[in-house]
Amino acid sequence: MKIQQLTLGFILLILVACGKKEKSAEAGKPEPDQSIPVKVVSVVSEVVSVPVQVSGIVGASNEARPAFKTGGVIARILVEEGAYVRKGQLLATLNLTEINAQVQQAAEAVIKSKRDLNRAKNLYADSVATLEQVQDATTGLNLAEQSFQIAQYNQSYSEIRSPISGKVIKKLMNQGEVVGPGTPVFYILGDGQADWVVKSGLVDRDWARLKLGNRAEVQLDAYPNQTFAAKVTQLADIGNAQSGTFDAEFTFTRSMPRLAVGLIASLNIFPNEGGAHPIVPIDALVESNGNTAAVFVLQPDNTVKRVEVSIGQIFENKAIISSGLSTDSKVVTSGAPYLEDGSKVKVIN
Repeated sequence: MKIQQLTLGFILLILVACGKKEKSAEAGKPEPDQSIPVKVVSVVSEVVSVPVQVSGIVGASNEARPAFKTGGVIARILVEEGAYVRKGQLLATLNLTEINAQVQQAAEAVIKSKRDLNRAKNLYADSVATLEQVQDATTGLNLAEQSFQIAQYNQSYSEIRSPISGKVIKKLMNQGEVVGPGTPVFYILGDGQADWVVKSGLVDRDWARLKLGNRAEVQLDAYPNQTFAAKVTQLADIGNAQSGTFDAEFTFTRSMPRLAVGLIASLNIFPNEGGAHPIVPIDALVESNGNTAAVFVLQPDNTVKRVEVSIGQIFENKAIISSGLSTDSKVVTSGAPYLEDGSKVKVIN
């Protein structure tokens, strides 16, 4: 019995000694590295002009839809579609039969009113007519003369002369048709270099960045692989109620090939934006939401700090930071989605 107890105690001593030896060995081993491998980049400050990219349609800034002031039957159409016309050129005339008769009628009314006035004056001198009758006759003559002037004026505008120099794009009426006052008969586009423009709609954010004279580059589907220089010449001060955008016009600054209204255009407009801003790769942004995001900034003790930033613009694979980040920082790019505020990191190349 004593031998068994001695044996059991000896075994226990051996086990305790082995346990202490294993603990000593474990205590001597280095702890495993828990650092997360990451890549970092230095925040740089640059002056960057991010272009405004929009689509547009070629149009004309100088166009006209001339019409007759009075109605009537079209007697002559003197130009056809596709013709080039100069300012002041006669384009069409009305049949003057009715209009001339109105002028003659008004002229006869003037003659009659003059006779009535002379008669009233003579009778008034003989104390037969009253002063009121003379005054009424005078008023009648004045009205007749004004009616005559109106008839002559309408007679002079019974023809259409081109208000601009350009090309007749569309002939809307034909000879012999009855036309009403103010009804367009032609559609004329100006043919000068400055008459061609690109019209587009801008969202409010882009509208606020642009100013008159800003440089633009235009590409037309009709002329692939070609870029045409232009500039901002109009920016609307009132939003378009239908589209919710602000209308803008861009004028070409160099001679252009043959153009037509309705050609599709793509534009890059370059605003004049002064001042340098911090720039980081898009890979550094985490938890982005609209104009805000977060980045992890490397600390001296190889930990990271989560920093909220505001995004000014995004272009290509970079983001312009408008606030929240200084240029003497380093931000995490590769590995950023796996980090938390205070995470231990190991910078790798």
